[in-house]
Amino acid sequence: MAYRDEREKCPRCSAELVDAGSVRGCAACGGQWVRAEVLQDMTTTMQITARPIRMQWRRDQHETLSCPTCGEAMEMWKLYEVPIDRCQRHGLWFDNGELMMVLLASCEFET
Repeated sequence: MAYRDEREKCPRCSAELVDAGSVRGCAACGGQWVRAEVLQDMTTTMQITARPIRMQWRRDQHETLSCPTCGEAMEMWKLYEVPIDRCQRHGLWFDNGELMMVLLASCEFET
């Protein structure tokens, strides 16, 4: 990855992203920037049985967001039916609340 003079910016509101544990977050709008391998770790280390990650390309085009890392247009995907934005090289953008929805959807609850 090339050296960057400035911090990554939120693709929604352009606020500077801040470190929030294993993700980077936007304090202004609540969005979260997550590397794919971090998401995989989140789902597999939860205390309940995790289902395999199901990601599919979305055809319902909407506003294209730029990757906070490289600035390229991200692709629109659905992850457990939750719409997200994805840079194939750098990570996944979750708007406020979407990461929690994906984590909950990835769980198989015992009944």
